[in-house]
Order: sequence, then structure tokens, then C-alpha cells
Amino acid sequence: MMNENPIRTARRLARRADLNRCLLCGREKHIEQHHVAGQNHDSEFTTPLCQVCHAQATENLRRADINMRCAPESGERLRRALKATAVFLRMLAEALWRWAESFTNPES
Repeated sequence: MMNENPIRTARRLARRADLNRCLLCGREKHIEQHHVAGQNHDSEFTTPLCQVCHAQATENLRRADINMRCAPESGERLRRALKATAVFLRMLAEALWRWAESFTNPES
């Protein structure tokens, strides 16, 4: 299922980040910066997450068996960063799906 207006969605998500809200659930309290690709792999690629979602993101990385330590070889660092980013994007996709499902279908 494709997003019919990805630009509007991106703008809304950017506004949410600017408001210091959790990108995944919208909470405004206990916001932390999640290093999407891993702090050791890309220290600047962050997004605001509440403590609950941040803990879930960390647990998902553990379950995916992604080593977040800095690898000496650049190819391995890139592989780990891409996998960590994929784990986060899966969480974001699930959040987007929940938000979509929370709206009633006007065509029904």
C-alpha cells in the first residue's frame, strides 16, 4: 500500500520532530534522541523518540542481532548501519500503518 501524499507525510513528520515529539507515537514527554543507524556508525542521524519507543527500538536491534559496536572495517560499519536503519524504518512503517488504520474509511 503506497502513501498517496508522501510529501505531506514527510512534512508532518518533520513538524512533529520540530515539536520535540516522539516520531513514532507523538508523545511529548521524556524525549530522547535515537541514533537511527547507530551512534558508532552515524552520530548525526537521529530522531526524537520517547523513552518507551526508544527502548523498543533498542530491543528490536537486539532481536535482529545487529552489532552496534564500531567495526574497524568501513564495509562492515555500513552493513551494520543499514541494518539498524532498516529496523527503525520497519518501526516507522508500522506506526504509519497504525495511524492510517485509526482513521475511518470514508468510502465504507
